[in-house]
Amino acid sequence: MNFEEMSKDELEKFGRTVGIELDRRLTKSVLIERLSDHLSSSEENLDPIYVDAELEEEWGQADIEHPLMPSIENEPVDPLLAIQAEKDARHAVQNYSETVRQIEEKYQILKDQRINAEVLELEALTEVEVARKNLSSMQKTWEDSRELL
Repeated sequence: MNFEEMSKDELEKFGRTVGIELDRRLTKSVLIERLSDHLSSSEENLDPIYVDAELEEEWGQADIEHPLMPSIENEPVDPLLAIQAEKDARHAVQNYSETVRQIEEKYQILKDQRINAEVLELEALTEVEVARKNLSSMQKTWEDSRELL
């Protein structure tokens, strides 16, 4: 798949299908780099796939409950589906953790901007008060000079 030919929107949508949330505000090259890193790291961390023979060897029998295979009312659970479900849940947690981090970062930036705006507002208010005081002083001087005439 050639990421260079994809738009930022397409990269973001593709990223979701492979378990990563990309921020379109970043440059396209950064999006491609993060997507490539995610794909290469997910290939390195592939979960082992159990078959009935491996389960029987590991647990002594294939029909007992495996920690990754919760049974619902004695319905048989496909080990591959259970492993994939766990992997999907792990990816979802990682994606939401990244989303929370990004939102917290955005909140902090907006909070800092609000504080800066309040500081600027107080400085402007001080300037207004000084200007009013000067105006009052000038009006008094003008009135005094009018009386002399």
